[in-house]
Amino acid sequence: MSLLSFQPASAARNTSIRWDQAGSSGFAWALENKAANADVANFVKYFTPGVNLVDVIAQVGSTLNFKFVVKDGSGSPMANSPVTLVLNPAYTGGQAVTQYSDGQEIRKGFGDAADSRLVSLTTDSAGAVTFSVTNKDTVGESSIPNDGKTIPTGKIYTQLAIWQGSYSSTKDRASAQTSQDVDILEIHFLTEAKAQAPTPVVTPTVTPTPTPTVTAPTTLPSMRLVSPAFGPSNSVDTTGDIAQYYSAKVRAYYTYIAAGTTLTLKYLVTSDGTKPLANKEVTLQVNAPYSLSKANWLSGSTKITVPASDSASGADLKGTTNAMGEVTFTIKNTDTKGTEAKPATPNTPAPSTRLYGTFKPVIPGYADKESDVDLVTFDVYAAPAAKATTITCVKGKTIKKVTAVNPKCPTGYKKK
Repeated sequence: MSLLSFQPASAARNTSIRWDQAGSSGFAWALENKAANADVANFVKYFTPGVNLVDVIAQVGSTLNFKFVVKDGSGSPMANSPVTLVLNPAYTGGQAVTQYSDGQEIRKGFGDAADSRLVSLTTDSAGAVTFSVTNKDTVGESSIPNDGKTIPTGKIYTQLAIWQGSYSSTKDRASAQTSQDVDILEIHFLTEAKAQAPTPVVTPTVTPTPTPTVTAPTTLPSMRLVSPAFGPSNSVDTTGDIAQYYSAKVRAYYTYIAAGTTLTLKYLVTSDGTKPLANKEVTLQVNAPYSLSKANWLSGSTKITVPASDSASGADLKGTTNAMGEVTFTIKNTDTKGTEAKPATPNTPAPSTRLYGTFKPVIPGYADKESDVDLVTFDVYAAPAAKATTITCVKGKTIKKVTAVNPKCPTGYKKK
């Protein structure tokens, strides 16, 4: 499974700091650095699975105006909140000559363990923060095609990221780096950076419009959770947090269960969204990869705990659909420590400290963008203490009262 298969902001609901590209200016174009974002061994392991490295392409000598938006774990903007802008973070090697908006030159990156500069900022009433940087180089990197896939390889760049909170040193922000979902921007300054050409305007003509060719929409196999049923009244929808990494019809949400609950999860598997896929082996990943799940489960005699690594699942349960395309998995929660407080309602926003497990269906042979699935996360709260009750038992003229949790009459006695 690729890095981008599952972003824990949906399940983990971390604080997020995302670049508002539409609200920024001064650059030519930008593209995701897919190679870096998939490099778990050398890049992603130092951050949350929600990290994104974006290459921003700009003309040498440009002034760039940036806007970022900060949101809390429930997805609400964090207004008037302190944040820290990190310019040329530790271990980066950008050699561009760039100034921050106050006119102070940003120290070049030398690949050492110290951030070049930390700037304290505060979000506005909408959770947004803005700033600008100006490049002072006269010669930049060689030009690259604006094809949406070519990544610059030169060293004339400045890297930056924003972290929620106030930090005065690299060491201080270490915990934020592994608990916040951020966009890291690497601004490459090219000698000639041409923005993408605008789409030409087509002038209408009097020529009759030909009958368009109707193309049937692409249909994908699906694996949907049909029981128990979840909706706005008993769960929180987090599809938006992971939608870019899955098919258009993926669904993701979380809800709550008491510790010790036995879940019976029934899925309907189809070949095209409607036609049942019979006798098909499927997989249910418990404590799914990159979800940061830490709940404990029992499936039959198999104990399922915290995955050995972020890229692994706690367990891959196998099942085969029946003639109607249905398959059922039974899993019991076994957590006794670290549980959450019982929520007021099943759709209550998740607390900052959570205990949960994410369940991800997989149809073998189909990648994340090639099947429509339901990902569900169960947050585990403390089960109420069992209460003792008293019953009256009789044997002839002898009467005994028994007080216990689930009390039973002694041998030879009958409950009165």
